[in-house]
Amino acid sequence: MPSFYRTQTLKIEPQPIFPVVNGASADVWNDCSTLMDFYQYQRGYPHAHRDFYFGKDCEGWIDKQLSNPILQSQSRQAVRERYFKSWKSYSVVKKNGSIQNPKPPSKRKKYMTTRFKKSAIRFVEGTLFGKRVELSLARGQPKIDLPLPSNFDMSKVEHIATIDLCYNYGQWTLHFSYKYETETTATGEEVVGVDIGEIHPIVSDDGQDTHIYNGRYIRSLYRLRNKVLANFSKAISECKRHSKRWWRLTRRKWKRIRKIDNQIKDALHKQTTKFVKYCHAKGIGTIVLGNLTGIRKNIDYGKRANQKLHQWAFGKISELITYKAKTLGIKVEVLDESYTSQTCPKCGNRKKPNNRNYTCKCGFKYHRDGVGAINIRAKYLGHFSVHVVAEKVSDRMTPPLGFRLIVPKVQVALSQIK
Repeated sequence: MPSFYRTQTLKIEPQPIFPVVNGASADVWNDCSTLMDFYQYQRGYPHAHRDFYFGKDCEGWIDKQLSNPILQSQSRQAVRERYFKSWKSYSVVKKNGSIQNPKPPSKRKKYMTTRFKKSAIRFVEGTLFGKRVELSLARGQPKIDLPLPSNFDMSKVEHIATIDLCYNYGQWTLHFSYKYETETTATGEEVVGVDIGEIHPIVSDDGQDTHIYNGRYIRSLYRLRNKVLANFSKAISECKRHSKRWWRLTRRKWKRIRKIDNQIKDALHKQTTKFVKYCHAKGIGTIVLGNLTGIRKNIDYGKRANQKLHQWAFGKISELITYKAKTLGIKVEVLDESYTSQTCPKCGNRKKPNNRNYTCKCGFKYHRDGVGAINIRAKYLGHFSVHVVAEKVSDRMTPPLGFRLIVPKVQVALSQIK
């Protein structure tokens, strides 16, 4: 039975053992890198990043050589799995050429997120100290004992697969990963095409209706983040490194950036949830996403446009849609979206639009991103640029319907930094 994962984040108070544990995870990563170089050299590949080999024998040999006096064996294996996953991703990127001059995962780390698997997790409740979770380390090491909030749902702990100890912008957090089996299956045969954009994160077409999800609020948060980061960076650069003022400004910067990042994450979740719920209510069986891999390659549209494109979270949007659709049993497909925003759905003529509206010489007019969603769906169904089918589609097209994210009307202003 197919499964899916859900993640819950919990803020925790810092303990002296935390940086020691994450430093031990980094040491295991560095040991993997050293052993990988030795393994490649023994096979006659002096440069692992140019000609390399990895497989089950390589991974198994490195796993037997790893040891650490702090981490449990399962946590060491989690680091090793992450290391080889990075190598496999590097191999794929190097072969398909989606990124120029990709760098192998050979950079040494000082700290790294530590993962505790099910065998190292123990929950305790009904005691004088309330609900708690114990995370096991290596034999002879004391367990990490952490309090849980009173509203923590203990009925779901059997679904917890892993717990990650993370440090981000001065805040320690626990990431609980819940594994569930998919019980629902979509019976619909309808297909919806999705064009993922920078201004409009989601534009969908199901053959009858075209929906545009407005993303200008998300863009405003990215602009605010850039301004806050620039102002703090300027003030911090004028301070002596590691001075009291330097640390005070750095903590304030972390707090502001963390808040804006949470707002961006919240907005992306709300938009993708609204879209997936619509697909489920309408009985959609397949969601087709355009493949945007390598779209940032060799772009140069100016300083501001390049910044927007490099901050474009299309990968995150695809990931959110995929896992949320999977929980409802909806299949997600990805295909090449080349020329989908430039091809007229009515006559098949190609024209690069100059603004947000697509206008063809045949008289066809529609929203540019809506044209992309229509053609992505048609391409999946095998009707892309088919003249007869395109005429039937264009005859029953309705104006696109826009959805704006409803957010609290709060005056947001940059804090003055003195």
